Amino acid sequence: MLNKNRPRSIKRNLVNSISVLFGVLIFAIYLSVDLSMDSWGDSQFDRALINKTNYLKSLVTVNKSGDAVKFNDGMMKDAKGSDDVGYYQLWYQDKSFKRSESLTAFPDLELLKISLPLNTTQIVDMKLPNGETGRASLSYFLPDSELLHTQHAHPAYLTLYESNSSLEKMLMFLDVLLVVSFFFSIFLVRNVATRIVSNGLQPLQYLNEEIKKIEINQQEKIDSVKFIDSPVTGKTIEEIEPIRKEINNFIQANQLLLQTEQRLTGDIAHELKTPIAEIISLSEVYIRYPNDERIGQSYKQDMLKIATRMKTIVDNLLLLQRSSSNAMQLDYDVLDAEFMLEQVLQDLAFKVPTIQQRVDVALKTDNLYADAFSLNVIITNLIDNALFYSPESSTVTVSLIPATQSGRWLLQVTNDLIVPLSQQDIEHILDPMYQADSSRTSNERHGLGLSIVDNICRQNGYTLTFNTDIAQQVTFTVGPIASTNERLDDH
Repeated sequence: MLNKNRPRSIKRNLVNSISVLFGVLIFAIYLSVDLSMDSWGDSQFDRALINKTNYLKSLVTVNKSGDAVKFNDGMMKDAKGSDDVGYYQLWYQDKSFKRSESLTAFPDLELLKISLPLNTTQIVDMKLPNGETGRASLSYFLPDSELLHTQHAHPAYLTLYESNSSLEKMLMFLDVLLVVSFFFSIFLVRNVATRIVSNGLQPLQYLNEEIKKIEINQQEKIDSVKFIDSPVTGKTIEEIEPIRKEINNFIQANQLLLQTEQRLTGDIAHELKTPIAEIISLSEVYIRYPNDERIGQSYKQDMLKIATRMKTIVDNLLLLQRSSSNAMQLDYDVLDAEFMLEQVLQDLAFKVPTIQQRVDVALKTDNLYADAFSLNVIITNLIDNALFYSPESSTVTVSLIPATQSGRWLLQVTNDLIVPLSQQDIEHILDPMYQADSSRTSNERHGLGLSIVDNICRQNGYTLTFNTDIAQQVTFTVGPIASTNERLDDH
């Protein structure tokens, strides 16, 4: 009974397929050989039967008086020597004049005699008197002495039975030999196929062993991570090489992911450590000096401010997680881009009182088809980020320009930089909790804004890019965003 839970095996399937293929081929060859041997044996038996018939016919002669035929028994010894049982009977003028000694045990038995044209011979299958199977040669002929006479006065009739037991035994032996050879060939083919497939799967086994040795350590740098190398032979395997490269890419991605997670954990702890330390410090001072009016008057406001800052950190972390989850719900509708921008500027006015003078809005379209929450978060974080990292007297440009695709738009936010971005900043600017050194002095910056924007862009099918080709200036681009008459296919 087949085990349905048994795992599929590439090696077993290949060996079975090769065995079946060559088994069918070998079976066809052996069957052809067997049929050829049977046909050859039958033809040889018939030829021997005809030769013996001709020999017996040559022993029939006409006597000198010409009124009878006779059979030369003395020459019969040359016809003997076969182990098979034979019977023969001769007729002249419809009277039997000679019977073989083997018919002595069957005195009342007459061998088969049918009407035949003169000088013809016919071979038929026959069951012998002793019960064995064989063949009969029936011949109506003229003795050799009358073949040249114009008058054929002495035609004779010969019936010869010959057993084919020796032929059957020989053919049976050949059949057994072919069957044994067939199974031996199948065994040999399967053994060879197993060895060939095993050798062919060695690179896969090597790959499996190398995978078992993989250890991803959070403490290791990406350059020191051990990847899967090519086999020691130095020759790449065409089918294995893509798998090896993809596994190495997976190892590298996971190592980066672990390092990012480790850094993110440390940054979160760093961001939360400061307000927690402030809470503990203020509480200890207030407990020690409960009657000090200077401490008591500002204690509640200080605690509220710290708690609000911690809430902001937690809210941003939750938004980061939400924006990276596939469960985030998007509700697309027609939006007034100019109204949304004005609302964002009003919301950020408490941070930058001169925001209306510093932000230059240039929109080539007013209507967009997008998720209101997503677009609001994107615009808010990009403008907030631009205002913070640009000089106080500089201008931040917010624009909507046509994309290369018809009916699509690109949102661009451009600002000058107080300090040019370093190569490290460019490489990690979209990483969660990553902050430039100058931003760590601010309790309001947590390094989550651009990461949230990047995740929300992915959720909406947008692309977030930034350009720093102009010295001390950066441009963030989001899009393509559909207009009112061109909706995104994915939503």
